[in-house]
Amino acid sequence: MNNRIHILPEYIANQIAAGEVVQRPESVIKELVENSLDAGAEQVSVVVRGAGKQLIHILDNGSGMSRGDLALATKRHATSKIQTVQDLEHIMTLGFRGEALASIGAVAHLEIRTRREDDEIGWKLTAEPLKDDVIEPFKSEKGTQIFVRNLFFNVPARKKFLRSDLTEFRHISETMLKFALSRPHIRFTFYDADSLIFDVKPSDLEQRIIALMGERSASQIIPVDFTAPLVKVSGFVGQPSMAKHSRSGQYFFLNGRAITSRALTHAVFFPFEHLLDKNSHPFFVLNIEIDPEKVDVNVHPQKHEVKFDDERMVYNAIHQAVSEALQRSNLVREAHFREQIAHSPFEKVQLNPSSTPNDILLVNRLTGEIVNTTSQKRIASHSSVNNQQSYSSPQSKSSNYSQEYTPQSQKQTFGGAQQTAFEALFGSANETQTSQNTNNQLFEEPINQMTVWQLHNKYVFVQTDKGVMVIDQHNAHERILYERALKAMNEQFANGQKLLFPVKIELTSSEKALFDELSADLERLGFDISLEGGIAEVRGVPLDVHAGNEESALKEILAQFEEYQQIRHSDSRDNLAASFGCKAAIKTGQRLSEPEMRRLIEDLFATSTPYVCPHGRPVVIDFPLGEFDKRFGRTS
Repeated sequence: MNNRIHILPEYIANQIAAGEVVQRPESVIKELVENSLDAGAEQVSVVVRGAGKQLIHILDNGSGMSRGDLALATKRHATSKIQTVQDLEHIMTLGFRGEALASIGAVAHLEIRTRREDDEIGWKLTAEPLKDDVIEPFKSEKGTQIFVRNLFFNVPARKKFLRSDLTEFRHISETMLKFALSRPHIRFTFYDADSLIFDVKPSDLEQRIIALMGERSASQIIPVDFTAPLVKVSGFVGQPSMAKHSRSGQYFFLNGRAITSRALTHAVFFPFEHLLDKNSHPFFVLNIEIDPEKVDVNVHPQKHEVKFDDERMVYNAIHQAVSEALQRSNLVREAHFREQIAHSPFEKVQLNPSSTPNDILLVNRLTGEIVNTTSQKRIASHSSVNNQQSYSSPQSKSSNYSQEYTPQSQKQTFGGAQQTAFEALFGSANETQTSQNTNNQLFEEPINQMTVWQLHNKYVFVQTDKGVMVIDQHNAHERILYERALKAMNEQFANGQKLLFPVKIELTSSEKALFDELSADLERLGFDISLEGGIAEVRGVPLDVHAGNEESALKEILAQFEEYQQIRHSDSRDNLAASFGCKAAIKTGQRLSEPEMRRLIEDLFATSTPYVCPHGRPVVIDFPLGEFDKRFGRTS
């Protein structure tokens, strides 16, 4: 009996490899320009005809090749960039697999002209499928020129699936744009036949963006510069006016390599979320610098995607970098009442009018955290304080402060002295006392007496002593429910209500797996559910789940949790709390009575961080009275 297994002929193996590396004319240009950049080129020119189907011509002034290098260059797995296994763990070049020229030569007519700087004469290689390469002397400039003609001429099935010239040229243009943005110090020239598309001279990234995006972008881009111990993020993000309804204006470069990442794109989007219209996407050009050993660039045939050792670290760095950039540009407005809390988070509290320096506490107004180490016992023994307030930025403190005050806790839940400090500033945790003390700090009259109103069943307005406060009712309730859920899970305190009649819910296999994973924490939230097969019997739900919504609440929480696990780089319990808050919160468009609005305000300012929702969106915006006076031309 004849053997059934055999070795593929080389030309067939090359065509199979070409199917991974060369998908369309853009793929050819990407591979060849990467080789030019790896060769140290300072100038790269690209000319295409027929959207690259007829001709692709690439010129560079890189290092060039010797005759021996040229003879090997078109062979499979031939590369100058990888020699050992250790090299794979420290890849800094763009191309490294050694399949580009071999794959291109298997599906097109290939011609390479090259000369090294010290060589008197260069060389020309001509390659066609199923024929031996021909190498001959050739007079040429330093660097390399590559001609790719008649792409897919011998693979009609592949050629048939190419799109129109306009579509293929659009892909090429996008790739050339990425190269130009990734290497602003290199000159790129790009032609469509005889028409110049762009010619960008060496510059910094800001000028390169302006050259490619137009002069108007000069006033619309915001610099980003953030450095963490293991990662650096730099570049630019666009103001909301540059947002598009597609993701075409979003560029990540990892150590100079263009990549795509849904998770990292989400890290950029989060700080923009409340600034953009629905289905709009921010513009950005961001460079990520990280130790190459901390990332695997060899997980995708076209090297578009990468795998990080610690993606959460990179996600958090990008999120923080963009958030800080927007804050510096005053696009993310910090909620404030009497002072900008984000800029002045600490407040002095005197224990009595004749306080000595040791009796003055420095307390974090956002968390209630005591920053003074010497007076925790004193504050715990006082039931009231004399609020002689002095606001100042921690950066403006003297060196003595930085030596004397050290944080005692990083938690957002309070106990002991921290709780006492919080009550000293904002009132007792008791609802009535909280209402009274909070009102004294923020409002001209008690919450239960003041006038509140609702705008378009979406925003709650309330007058403060300095102007008017606007509260997003959905975001506010999300914050309240999120903190309640975290507290219930962390303290194992179920806050549920029994149903008069159990509700049976059919779960899919995916939902069942999620339920099994989360059952303990769901029980702490107040759910009383037993599961038999694929049927969940609900006997109790949290107090915030309305009657009749048991099935939708459970399914929506599970679905939201699954989404957050992919895009939100937090622990499981935090994602579940955020999912519960998102799905159980008051909806936009829901009409609230005056007592409901007042209760919402009271509950909001009893949370640890009332100014942002769990996703980082603002909950409160304060409009000072002076702003109204300014708008109406009043002087006082």
